[in-house]
Amino acid sequence: MLQLSEPAVQPRRLSAEEFCLLARREASSLYRPRSEVLRMLAAGQAVGVCGPRAEPLAALIELPLAANVEAAAALRHFLGRQGLGRGVVLGPPVGDRSCLPALLAAALPPAARRAGAGALWAVLEATPDAEDLLPAYLDAGLALRAIRPLSGLAPCWLFARTPVLRRGEPVWVPLADRPRLAALLGRGWPAVGYEATGSGAALALCPA
Repeated sequence: MLQLSEPAVQPRRLSAEEFCLLARREASSLYRPRSEVLRMLAAGQAVGVCGPRAEPLAALIELPLAANVEAAAALRHFLGRQGLGRGVVLGPPVGDRSCLPALLAAALPPAARRAGAGALWAVLEATPDAEDLLPAYLDAGLALRAIRPLSGLAPCWLFARTPVLRRGEPVWVPLADRPRLAALLGRGWPAVGYEATGSGAALALCPA
């Protein structure tokens, strides 16, 4: 389980320069080039958590789904008609990954208010080291809905608000079994649980 770095002060909105300083240490393709990051920040905002001297520790970008930037446009294309309405997209985290639970706790409630009845999505680039971050998203009340590239971007884990689930036992799928995982996600089965075992991690999927 991820642990929050101590001590941490209240989360706050970061300036473009503060966010770019955190993002430049990442190998993220979504936050490249800097000109695209600045366009994203002009359309949205950077939410961060800070250390005891108010120094930024971790952050992510919140975007309107309708923003005229590549990440939002690619998500709208994936969603089709569902992406034409109001909504909010949370970008991948940058900075200290141990702060992710606090970062999501800070970012999700205001993002949900701004999304209203519209879509609320969160994007996490599907790199091997990002798999350890999956439980934080599920624990925050999000469900994994798809694993796919966003336009020319790297493959991404796409999370959304957990839908109403049907009754029944979940189906546990090893995280390494990507074909079966993709098949169930493609049928509309969101992943809502995570379990680490001796043979590797598994996700719990349920019909929506």
